[in-house]
Amino acid sequence: MPTTLFKITAATALFAGVHSLLASRAAKRAAVRLLGERRRNVLYRPLYNAQAVLTFGALVVYGARLPDRELYRVRGLLARGMQAGQVVALVCLLDGTRRVGFLRFLGVPNLVAAFAGDRNVTAEPEAQGPAPDADGRLNTSGPFRVCRHPLNAAMLPVLWLMPRMTANLLAFNAVTTIYLVLGSLHEEKRLEESYGEAYNEYRKSGAGFLAPSITRLLR
Repeated sequence: MPTTLFKITAATALFAGVHSLLASRAAKRAAVRLLGERRRNVLYRPLYNAQAVLTFGALVVYGARLPDRELYRVRGLLARGMQAGQVVALVCLLDGTRRVGFLRFLGVPNLVAAFAGDRNVTAEPEAQGPAPDADGRLNTSGPFRVCRHPLNAAMLPVLWLMPRMTANLLAFNAVTTIYLVLGSLHEEKRLEESYGEAYNEYRKSGAGFLAPSITRLLR
């Protein structure tokens, strides 16, 4: 079992490392050199999402083949309550993605622009923060009103409110949680660099980093 835990931990860390590396500015600059700026702007987001789905699927298949053991199983009303918490978290995740721009998140607008013959296809906005409007103001409504990184934060209840926990799932959850925290810290810097004072004002507004602000939630 220790060997199995090491394998699932290492595999999850490898997935997170590849995910982060391909999202880095160095990787994006390399893509510009390889493809040219316009083609990079058109293809980066769809290809990035495709590799994320494929590599996560490979991780799931690999983990399912490893020996595992059950640590606990919650039943009855408490289990239903945990599942309800997961559903609420997924709703917040979808709402946050909608406000970022679901099609933009998938890279669809740039693909449409390319097929329409637009020669000036701009790069996607940095990170997964609140989307700016035409005047440069950040859309901090919905889950962004109480949490600055709701897409990452929503994943935590989904991970930890599993009624059935196994050793391999615990290892996966632990590594993923560390990755989500570190990724949010990095995302914070990228958003500040991209939006400057507008993001600093948002950060001072009282919205929590990953934990939702209770005071803003109750207003």
